[in-house]
Amino acid sequence: MWISSRFFVILLLLNLDNTCSEPFEAHLRGPGFVMEPPGRVEFSNSSGGWLDCSASGSPQPTVDWVHADGSAVTEIHGVRRVLRNGTLVLMPFAAAAYHQDVHNTIYRCIASNSVGRIVSRDVQVRAVVAQAYKVDVEVLSAARGCTAILRCVVPTFVKELVRVVSWVHEPAIYIYPSLQGDGKFHLLPTGELLIHNLQESDESQSFRCRSMHRLTRQVVVSSPTRLRINSHRGIISPSVVEHTAHVQVSQDEGAVLLCVAQGCPSPEYSWFTHNGAGPLPVLSGPRVRLLGPILAIEAVTGEDSGVYKCTAGNVGGEASAELRLTVATPIQVEISPNVLSVHMGGTAEFRCLVTSNGSPVGMQNILWYKDGRQLPSSGRVEDTLVVPRVSRENRGMYQCVVRRPEGDTFQATAELQLGDAPPVLLYSFIEQTLQPGPAVSLKCSAAGNPTPQISWTLDGFPLPSNGRFMIGQYITVHGDVISHVNISHVMVEDGGEYACIAENRAGRVQHAARLNIYGLPYIRLIPKVTAVSGETLNLKCPVAGYPIEEIHWERGGRELPDDIRQRVQPDGSLTISPVQKNSDSGVYTCWARNKQGHSARRSGEVTVIVPPSIEPFAFQEGLAEGMRTRTVCGVSRGDPPLKLIWLKDGDPLPDLLGANVTMLDQYSSLLSIPSLSATHSGEYTCVAKNPAAEIKYTALLQVKVPPRWIVEPVDANVERNRHIMLHCQAQGVPTPSIVWKKATGSKSGEYEEVRERPFTKLLGNGSLLLQHVKEDREGFYLCQANNGIGTGIGKVIQLKVNSSPYFSSTSRSVMVKKGDTALLQCAVSGDKPINIVWMRSGKNTLNPSTNYKISVKQEATPDGVSAELQIRTVDATDSGPYFCRASNLYGNDQQLVQLQVQEPPLPPSVLEAAMISSRSVNIKWQPKTLGTGDVTKYIVEFREADHSLPPALFVDQWQQIEVKDPPHFNAMIENLKPATRYAFRVIAEGSAGRSAPSQELIVRTEPQRPAGPPLSLSARPLSSTELLISWVAPLPELRHGDIQGYNVGYKLSSSGNTAYNFTSVSGDGDGGNGELLLSGLAKFARYTVVVQAFNQVGPGPLSEPTAAQTMEDVPSRPPEDVRCAALSSQSLQVSWQPPPIYHTNGLLQGYKLIFEPIIDDIQPSKDEVESRKTTALTMVLTGLRKYTNYSIQVLAHTRMGDGVVSKPLFCHSEEDVPEAPADIKVVSSSSQSLYISWLPPNEPNGVITKYSLYTRVVNGREELNNEKRSLPSQQAYYEAKGLHPHMEYQFWVTASTRVGEGKSSRVSSQITTNRIPARIISFGGPVVRPWRSTVTLPCTAVGKPKREWFKSDVALRQGGLHNSQLLDSGDLIISSLQLADGGNYSCQVDNGIGTDRLTHTLIVQVPPTAPVLYVTSATSSSILMHWKCGFTGNAPITGYTLFYRRANGNTDEMQLSRHASSHELKGLMCGSTYQIHLSAQNKVGTSPTSTILHVRTQGQSPGHPASTALLAPNSTSLLVRLHSWPDNGCPLLYFVLQYRAVTDDPDAEWVLVSNALKPQRRIVVNNLQPSTLYQLRMEAHNVAGISQAEFNFVTLTKDGDPPPPEIMHRGRSGQTTVIFANINLLIPTIAAVSGMFCTIIMIIVCYRHMLKNAPPLAEQSQIQKESLENRANSEAAQRERYYATIHKVSMQNNDKIPETSEDISPYATFQLSEAGGNMSQPHHGGPANTLLHSFMYHERALAEGCSSPPPAASKNRRRHSRKTEPESEESESDQDQLTSSRTESSNQHEGKIKHSIIYHGAQSSTSSDLSPMSEQKSLPRRGRSRYHHQQYQFSTNTTPRHHNSNKMNNNTTSNTNTTATNTTATPSTSSNSNKILSPRGGNLKSISSTFKSQDSIQCHIPTLVKSPSISTQQQKQFHKQQLQNSSTNNSQHSSSNPNSSSLKQQQPLLITPKLHQLEANGQELLGLDGIGNSPLVACMPPSSQFRPIPHKSIMPAHEPPHHHNHSQQSHPHQQQQQQHPGTLLNPSTAMLSSKFFTAPTLPK
Repeated sequence: MWISSRFFVILLLLNLDNTCSEPFEAHLRGPGFVMEPPGRVEFSNSSGGWLDCSASGSPQPTVDWVHADGSAVTEIHGVRRVLRNGTLVLMPFAAAAYHQDVHNTIYRCIASNSVGRIVSRDVQVRAVVAQAYKVDVEVLSAARGCTAILRCVVPTFVKELVRVVSWVHEPAIYIYPSLQGDGKFHLLPTGELLIHNLQESDESQSFRCRSMHRLTRQVVVSSPTRLRINSHRGIISPSVVEHTAHVQVSQDEGAVLLCVAQGCPSPEYSWFTHNGAGPLPVLSGPRVRLLGPILAIEAVTGEDSGVYKCTAGNVGGEASAELRLTVATPIQVEISPNVLSVHMGGTAEFRCLVTSNGSPVGMQNILWYKDGRQLPSSGRVEDTLVVPRVSRENRGMYQCVVRRPEGDTFQATAELQLGDAPPVLLYSFIEQTLQPGPAVSLKCSAAGNPTPQISWTLDGFPLPSNGRFMIGQYITVHGDVISHVNISHVMVEDGGEYACIAENRAGRVQHAARLNIYGLPYIRLIPKVTAVSGETLNLKCPVAGYPIEEIHWERGGRELPDDIRQRVQPDGSLTISPVQKNSDSGVYTCWARNKQGHSARRSGEVTVIVPPSIEPFAFQEGLAEGMRTRTVCGVSRGDPPLKLIWLKDGDPLPDLLGANVTMLDQYSSLLSIPSLSATHSGEYTCVAKNPAAEIKYTALLQVKVPPRWIVEPVDANVERNRHIMLHCQAQGVPTPSIVWKKATGSKSGEYEEVRERPFTKLLGNGSLLLQHVKEDREGFYLCQANNGIGTGIGKVIQLKVNSSPYFSSTSRSVMVKKGDTALLQCAVSGDKPINIVWMRSGKNTLNPSTNYKISVKQEATPDGVSAELQIRTVDATDSGPYFCRASNLYGNDQQLVQLQVQEPPLPPSVLEAAMISSRSVNIKWQPKTLGTGDVTKYIVEFREADHSLPPALFVDQWQQIEVKDPPHFNAMIENLKPATRYAFRVIAEGSAGRSAPSQELIVRTEPQRPAGPPLSLSARPLSSTELLISWVAPLPELRHGDIQGYNVGYKLSSSGNTAYNFTSVSGDGDGGNGELLLSGLAKFARYTVVVQAFNQVGPGPLSEPTAAQTMEDVPSRPPEDVRCAALSSQSLQVSWQPPPIYHTNGLLQGYKLIFEPIIDDIQPSKDEVESRKTTALTMVLTGLRKYTNYSIQVLAHTRMGDGVVSKPLFCHSEEDVPEAPADIKVVSSSSQSLYISWLPPNEPNGVITKYSLYTRVVNGREELNNEKRSLPSQQAYYEAKGLHPHMEYQFWVTASTRVGEGKSSRVSSQITTNRIPARIISFGGPVVRPWRSTVTLPCTAVGKPKREWFKSDVALRQGGLHNSQLLDSGDLIISSLQLADGGNYSCQVDNGIGTDRLTHTLIVQVPPTAPVLYVTSATSSSILMHWKCGFTGNAPITGYTLFYRRANGNTDEMQLSRHASSHELKGLMCGSTYQIHLSAQNKVGTSPTSTILHVRTQGQSPGHPASTALLAPNSTSLLVRLHSWPDNGCPLLYFVLQYRAVTDDPDAEWVLVSNALKPQRRIVVNNLQPSTLYQLRMEAHNVAGISQAEFNFVTLTKDGDPPPPEIMHRGRSGQTTVIFANINLLIPTIAAVSGMFCTIIMIIVCYRHMLKNAPPLAEQSQIQKESLENRANSEAAQRERYYATIHKVSMQNNDKIPETSEDISPYATFQLSEAGGNMSQPHHGGPANTLLHSFMYHERALAEGCSSPPPAASKNRRRHSRKTEPESEESESDQDQLTSSRTESSNQHEGKIKHSIIYHGAQSSTSSDLSPMSEQKSLPRRGRSRYHHQQYQFSTNTTPRHHNSNKMNNNTTSNTNTTATNTTATPSTSSNSNKILSPRGGNLKSISSTFKSQDSIQCHIPTLVKSPSISTQQQKQFHKQQLQNSSTNNSQHSSSNPNSSSLKQQQPLLITPKLHQLEANGQELLGLDGIGNSPLVACMPPSSQFRPIPHKSIMPAHEPPHHHNHSQQSHPHQQQQQQHPGTLLNPSTAMLSSKFFTAPTLPK
């Protein structure tokens, strides 16, 4: 056998390759910043800038720059460059070349290598274009002795780039920034210059500010500025004029807190810190300096952060300010661990450690980055980053970035490495069996760390090297290795076991599988194999061909195995274990055979090599420097060739080591070191290797070296408060430890170890860092180094602290009496020698040689020097500041000593009140000079300032208090009376005695809350939701000020809530009584009420509570759970539950059950709505209609009335037997048959199921036969046939329901006969049909008769009616029914033998006519209306629809019940006009709407108050009592108030107080001048309009006295001037004068005309007497008038019509209808125009003896909710003015001439509003005439008042004259203007009518009463007599009453009546009409409102009764112009004021 040397070489190379890959990636290290760029870089465009960035790592990282968005930074020629070393250079540029994306942006530096990538912090780059700037100086001046501030003002655009470097004190003294200053000047680090202790000499000095641009280094100096000293006399309390609210510095820097206050004397400063539980004073110390207004802290630490408070105080008071100091401490960021190696699949955890000065820092804003990209927040827990399931993608660089709120960032870097992972095969090939020829590919994939190497073998040997084999390998992005073997043309010899081996330093893995190629056995060449002795040899036979039956091994001709160490495996491989060199070396042969017997053989050589083995060796212990050592490395066994080498610490021995290596033989090597040193210490390794293996053995050599100094410590000096580093470094083996100690006493004394603590740091290299060194750090320090070799080394050094002088306090004060010796002392600490100089005012050095009064002493102390300055015989000139200035080699300091020389006190000055309260006054004062003298106390005297007492009596009235210990310049005087004037004065007392009293100070104490509650609290219910609360003001001595109002609290007594609901009521300030109407309360509930008074300070105590209960009311909810059940055919049982208890609103009296049948009658003869009362919860209704559906409603009622009715419940009574059929007919239809027909029962009482026809045959009196026949319910006829002739047959019919058989009809008999007379078998009667439908009227007859149809006895022919048709059957069909088609239709038949007639009454149902609507009353928010239903259209009314809308508003509609005849509209706007109309509905349709009524709710625009009631002037203020302004029924919304002083300038500006002043009780106008005439202009606004008024008033004098008479006279005379100067007042004045002039002319003309028709004297006196009585009654009634509203008029179902005139309400409303034609028709020609008149009846006793009393006041009137105040009653306008205003308003319509009749009740209020009504309680009857004339008003215009219309004045005059002329016309020739309304009997009184304008007529109309008992002839006679009496009375009245033509009593116009006789329902009506075509005035039929009243039978003879044809139809306009249709008067039951209603125009 043979072995190939080539095979051995390949195996050796493979082994060497694996050996080289051992340190795989061990040299790699991630990048780390060596120099990270700063966070902010600023540079000038002239200088340019650069950003350095360098990093280290392995391999060396590359440095790149990116923008904030991650894009790369590129070079821009001439602008930006990136150098190779990573520096980013931004070149200088011109201003025009500025680019924001280059010069003002964010850059980031990125360092990256193959390990990972890190990114720097954001670098904000800002380039500044250099600009020229100027600086100015701002001076904050101060008083003498105080501190002035000079501030350098830098322009805003460069402020943050410029800092103040110094100030120049002219001419050449430079002041630089410092923390403590030099005593006089102090330049703060922030740039402000403080100049302390200002003197007059400082004003002559100049200062300049020097600033430097920190980028361009440009220095700019300001212009010189001088100081200015404020001149203050007396004492001024301090005020902080400048302080730094927030100071932010970095740690170890100096901080300056500034707090400058101004005051006189110069304030003293105190500093406090608020960092602990409470404020603590700041004490001066080694680092803290208290420099008056400055707190300086050197080398600040984090503990110094917090809030500080400075307090500046002097004798005048004190002031304070808070300052905050923030210390920014640097933080250190570290990631633990910084290098982490984790195996794949493991978990990595990094922690970001943030510390500051070695202490952990709390929660920070931490961000994590991986390779420069921010990680999401998942997987992080606070400062810890966890990476689970580590994969290859997770390795790299991690960064922890901490961002502070200040904006700066800190970061740390860590590297995540993947640990060694053995290879894992991810993919492998499978076994294959192929024929020779095709291509084959084998593939393996492996993963591991380091990346594994893949090799291939075939049967354990390398692959054949021929062109058919191709090996490929690559690494994926994930680090996986993929290797493949491709065989292009497989052959038999390519077969065998292929294996892929993946291997790295962590392990090895392989996969093997066979590739079988069909063919004969073939064995490839076996290379030479080298085996290692002692190991296992696996020898595989490289056989090919397939299939192979067996494989054998042979050696030396013997088949193996032949030894126990040998084994042939099933796959044919030979295994030898362990290998022995002698036994196993040789040639081995393998042969293979297949089944066919073909075989192959191949031999190979195996060589066995023994690996080397090293004998153990070691170095001697205890070797020291200078000694020698040797050792031998020997190989005990191993085959040559052998190689021996030495390594030290893993590296070859360096030449400088001095070690010798000698080969003793080929198996031994000697290592010798002749002289040991510290460098020889280490690990020495002997390496022996041969081709079999490499063996190592290591021994440790340690050379002991004693410590020696590297840096030896030396003595050091340090300046106080500075840092010092004491260096001490040593070396040795082992490394020595360094220990610092400090001597507790002298140098040779005891030492104690120095440990780490604040400001003491022990560094790792052995150095000692001492921070902020003070004197306590001074002494001897020992540094010791020891490593256990020898005794160690040590060195003692001395540290000296050089201390500059310093004082324990910055200032002190010394007070000396005048003439004594002053001792000024100061103690200074610091290093000696210390030089002390005394200075006066900070600049004048005091020298005893030049000033005989002073002497100076100085002596040394252990800590420094103590100095003393003596000043003998001091006086006031010696007072002031003195400075003790100390200096040494290291610095200087000074202390202020304030010297005050006492003198006898002067009287205090500037006495003022610092605080005024209700019972105490804090007064303060100032001494007259700065030298306060020896003031031991102050005496404050005070007394009440009562002007009523003479000054002589004041001497003994002063009360005193003393201010001392120590004496302050303020005093608190307590136990005073509130709201009282006091006089104060102050006396200073010192050693020299008391000063004179100061000037008196007059002070009025503040008011206080009232101490007493209101008295006499009472609560009275007014309604179910209202309580009237009244009370009396508290006692005067307990008010403590002006009572401004009251808080009224109320709550439900039953509620558990203890809190009251409060509402405020304004008061009058005089403490008057008060009352409040509480509304919106719960009904029938008990309330607890309290009241408290309040003034401008606050509320007083609550009064004792009182209780009251609201009145009962009707229930607000219906009964619940209403149920119904039928008990029988005529009874129903109804049950219910009471309403909820909270909605009963009282004690339930019972329940009312309302029920009615649901029937569809044509026109019910009676309203079948019934009601029954009960107190139970169930009721049985009996006596009902059988089998009828009932609507049932239930309501609960209390004592106050009925509540809400429940929803209708429908219930049906049960069936019963029916009544008898209504009728039956039996007629002969032939000789042997009879025809029977019948009508169903009128009351079927159920559903008819059948009819039973009974037949009885009668022969004479004998009944021959009886028969009953049942017929269906639909059949109402029967023809009986086959009867016997001439026999009598009797028939009757019964109807049946399911209950049973009913009553029988009447018996009808008939005898059969051969003669068949004409008979009608149909039935007649009423037929009801809706209009526009078709009706068939049957007329079925027997006997073949001739038929005729008649309508109301008029024969109908075929086609006689356009809508009728006669059928051959005799039926009449009428289509398109109209109302006119209704009537009686008769059918008559006749055949010569007999005749018959049938009548049908056809009733056509049409929509109803419009209802007649009239309004009965109105309030400010509601309108009450009634209506009468017109023609119902032959169908029941089903409901009403009410339409209403406000003027210019939208129309609203409301559905009303069919039973309703009245309704009240609520919630309306006050003083507004509404349009109202009504329509009715029946089942056919809806009626036209009624005439639109224009109704105005009560209320007017505000009135005008009296100036005395409104205004109350004072010296500097004006009290305006807003509550005195009358609102005229509409609540006020707001006021507009302005004023001005009356001067000679008419255009003086008005001062606006408020343009939206809410209504309140009063308001005070301040800031007025005493004794000045003012003009006040006010506007009051409400919903109805605006009222404007102007008033003049004069303020009182300064002392409260009345103004001088000349000013009062000017005020009175100035009023006229103001009127004529105001154009708004001038125009109405001219118009009023013109109107008055025209009125006088009209009166004269009327007066002359009335003299001709004057009545007789007796009648005139009677009329005058009546006029006087009317006036007296009017005045009495006006005093007693009240607001009343009648809410419900008794006009319901069962109410009666008023029967007498006393039954009519004295406030009745009448309706005049102008409809022409028949009012009963559904469609009449003209509209039913409605005129509304408000009639106010004042009944007189009738002469016929009617003695019924006048009507009492209505009981259901409701008191108005608004309390009428006296001012509102006095504000009502004159009647004429109102009338004039109305006339002016009506003329504003655009050409539409609308006439209105204005009626004024004779005794009504002069106001034309609807609100005031006169109530006649008791009027005398004696001497009164029978009839009382009334004055009424109509108005078609309800628009607001406008300015005068001059255009209409001429028309008014013309109409008036025409009217006066026509008054004397005769009845036959009078024009249409002359109308008279007939009285109800007796003498005809004159009816006055005066046309006030073209649009209004004023008439006196007597009461009209219908009299149906007067015949036509009597009426004519009565009319004639009235005409005669009227003519006589008019002439007498006119002649005897010359004043009757005045404006208030104008002569009435005579109107001539015309009598008509109308016929309505068979009754006569008394009609009134004018002559000619005058309109008719007719009364209603008896069914309306009046009953007949008997009168004398008088009838005028000249007028026929049928003068007018009322059935004539015409166009409405023509009818109005020509016919003047009559007007109906419908009285009602409530008063209505005229101006709220409009009516159509009356004809002229």
